[in-house]
Amino acid sequence: MYNEYKKARDLAWKTLIDCGINVLPVNLTQIADHYNIILIPYSQSTVAQKLDLKQDGFTLKRNGKYIVYYKDSYNQRARFTIAHELGHILLGHINNPDSVNEYAANIFARDLLMPAIVLKKINVISAYEISQLCDVSKAAAEIRLERLQKLSKRNKFFTSFLEIKVYKNFKNYIKQMRWNICQLIKMKKEVLIMQSLGT
Repeated sequence: MYNEYKKARDLAWKTLIDCGINVLPVNLTQIADHYNIILIPYSQSTVAQKLDLKQDGFTLKRNGKYIVYYKDSYNQRARFTIAHELGHILLGHINNPDSVNEYAANIFARDLLMPAIVLKKINVISAYEISQLCDVSKAAAEIRLERLQKLSKRNKFFTSFLEIKVYKNFKNYIKQMRWNICQLIKMKKEVLIMQSLGT
């Protein structure tokens, strides 16, 4: 199972690098365009409407192109669904659904939407922050936070040249976000001082 995990994680990093992604939230349309993949929400799809689907998304191949259909009623959940389906396509899982492939597609989606090294360097400490920064559901953010805490505890960062490249791509964004956080802290301190002085 670790091989599938590593393959999905590394492919997520490679995708971020190849597509020039350097800010959060990750632009999934940019990634789909890079790989010539079409994204269609259920609300705009006669195919999906005819099928009356219960699942959050699926992929078909038509005329040599992959098309990801997704339930668009909840934006944050839809983002994870799209990333998951992109994972299936890029990992070569289409028409081969099994629990191992589902696991790998989930790892790909998690690491694509919420790159651990970026969150670590921004000093993210809560699922709420992850949800807001990455535009993902609270549930997805909680899973990412749990894994981020394990990685931090084991100091498992900068262990791959791909992860180092992701960090370099996001370096300006990280710097800007840390500056923004410093400014917020400074403003909070000023407000507290003013409140304590009664002004």
